[in-house]
Amino acid sequence: MNKVLAVDIGSSRTHIGVVDMDGLRCVSRVNFDNSEFDVRFHSSIIKFVSAHPRIGAAHITSCVKSLAAKAAALCKKEVLPDNVRVVKAHDALPVQNNYDNPQALGTDRLCNALACASLFAGRSCVIIDAGTALTIDYLHGGTLFGGGAILPGCATQAEALHRRTDALPLVKLGDIDDGLVALPATSTEGCIRAGILFGMAGAVERCTDEYLRLDANAKVVATGGGWDIIEPLTGGHDIETIPDLTLIGAAAYK
Repeated sequence: MNKVLAVDIGSSRTHIGVVDMDGLRCVSRVNFDNSEFDVRFHSSIIKFVSAHPRIGAAHITSCVKSLAAKAAALCKKEVLPDNVRVVKAHDALPVQNNYDNPQALGTDRLCNALACASLFAGRSCVIIDAGTALTIDYLHGGTLFGGGAILPGCATQAEALHRRTDALPLVKLGDIDDGLVALPATSTEGCIRAGILFGMAGAVERCTDEYLRLDANAKVVATGGGWDIIEPLTGGHDIETIPDLTLIGAAAYK
């Protein structure tokens, strides 16, 4: 079994997984806050290498340069000294990058496109990634990253409302199955929760509609830790959730 140790370091959390390249699936995974990186990263990769002796490479995508450097150094020491790659845009990728400045594209978004190109060969895809930011991107024909939209993520919006006002509380969004989201809401907390979650769901639906004008048969996929609380409020499209999408794309990077 051909395996790659994939590392995705986001703005808030780090995700490490072992990806089976034959089946394009993540067979083991761990997640932790970036504040725990110095304590947990080293021990996590040691456990993965011990449990999966056929790991042939380590690929790292990161939007935090300092942590990317730490991760690369530790992977070179503990995994394969000569086969550790930090994801970046280059001309030989199987997905052409239509960004005005290709190097400015976040490598997590690039990895999502690479994953979709591998999983749904030749097919256009709408790619939703809900984390610290919500990105809604378009992959045309499985080969061209066409760009997308970026919005503040759910928790980011809640924190901004609290920090930039005197009166608005910091609201925990919670699981919408707990009955805490409704319109019209009848409390300040409820109004914030409803505004953020219905607003995010609406943005997903509207952007997806726009992309489907380009290709009505595009596959719609979603990933990211914040997707679970947005998904139940969407309903206009058939959206497949792929929690390991970014890790699969990082593993597929060449």
